[in-house]
Order: sequence, then C-alpha cells, then structure tokens
Amino acid sequence: MASVDPIFAQWLQEEGLWLVAEDAAGVARWGADGVKSERMTCIALRADADVEAARQLLFMRGPLVIDDHVLAGEWRQYRGQVITLTIDKLGYDAGVAVWVLGAEDNKATGLSTVTVLRSLV
Repeated sequence: MASVDPIFAQWLQEEGLWLVAEDAAGVARWGADGVKSERMTCIALRADADVEAARQLLFMRGPLVIDDHVLAGEWRQYRGQVITLTIDKLGYDAGVAVWVLGAEDNKATGLSTVTVLRSLV
C-alpha cells in the first residue's frame, strides 16, 4: 500500500489556501478603504490563483456600469461570480470580465435576462 507524504496530507486537509494580491494603483487611490475580494474556489495551483487575482483586481478598478443582456441558456448558477463574457455588442467582442448580479432563466424560451456589473476601464 502506498503512503501519502504527511506534509501533502496536511495540505489536503486544510480548509483553504490563501493568496493575497494588491493593486498598486488601487492602494495608492483608496488606501485601507480599498476593495477586498475573497472567494473560495477549487483553484489548486498558485499560478492559476495569481491569474484569477489579477483578473479580479483589474475588474474592481472602476468606474463601474450595470448592463442587462438577453442570453441563450441558463445563467442562474453564475450569480455572484466574476466571469468573462464574450458577445458581439456593447464592446464585449474581445471578452469582458463581469460580475453577474442576477439572472432570470426562462426555461420555456431557453433565454435568460442576465444583469452584470462591469468596469469601464
């Protein structure tokens, strides 16, 4: 029977691994009052966590705007998450990081009204 390295076993039993990332421009502008984002995910690798942290920091710079979209499929499961939305209107062509504020799925039509918060920067 193979044994598990005790350090690795302890790491696996942790509630979560933490990464703290700061945006120099945000700290200079807002100081201690800056936005803090915390999210538990299944990200396992440090490099992937760094990429996600950078994406969230870029999103939080502002100014922010709320957009509504009618999109195909069901979107309710994305509420409260930051996702990359790519559609062919309103400057979303190259993909924009958005925070999904709400989604009303209409199973009869297969369409959802999705409300998102996005940065204009």
